[in-house]
Amino acid sequence: MPIISIQNITNEITLGIWKITETKADFANQLGNHLFDLSKPVNPAENIGIHWFASRVLLQNLFDADRIEIHKNENNKPTLYIDHEKYFISISHSYEYVGIMFSKTHEIGLDIERVDDRIHRVSNKFLNENEQLFAESKLIKTLIWSAKESMYKWYGKKELDFKLNMEALLFEPQNEGVFNCMLHKNEINKAIEMHYYQLENYVFTYCF
Repeated sequence: MPIISIQNITNEITLGIWKITETKADFANQLGNHLFDLSKPVNPAENIGIHWFASRVLLQNLFDADRIEIHKNENNKPTLYIDHEKYFISISHSYEYVGIMFSKTHEIGLDIERVDDRIHRVSNKFLNENEQLFAESKLIKTLIWSAKESMYKWYGKKELDFKLNMEALLFEPQNEGVFNCMLHKNEINKAIEMHYYQLENYVFTYCF
């Protein structure tokens, strides 16, 4: 199916979501010759997965442009250029969904995660002692994991420990809302508002 949601988060930030029902071949046939992605393998039809194709087709649908470029820096952080104008961009995918958030003015971080029981088995790798006191359900654990992925993308410089450098503060999850997080790294000691919502059995988190 096509785009299911385009949200204007603010006047400067837009989020597009696509639910995948197509095949990789369907998406490959939709790619235009105006898309230039420096992260693309030499033979993308064989070497990359359906999420890559879906996200790039989504990007084409979000912009009516003659030239779309994606560059990645040494930390694998993407930057978007639309007809040579620079945009901040964050891309995420999980099973059925791909999402793209972009802005001309803000660094951003987006993450999508499916909620399932597997999160319990890995939660000790990313929950610190304070978070373990309230993160009992798979939903809360998934939201915290997703929030830290979003912060990681927003920070964009790697070298963040998910237990030591990032923390979600106590919250009660709703269908959508905001909870507070902290990022501690060297000279940075920053409070971050983490926006989130639930769709089917997925959570979507983003920060800016």
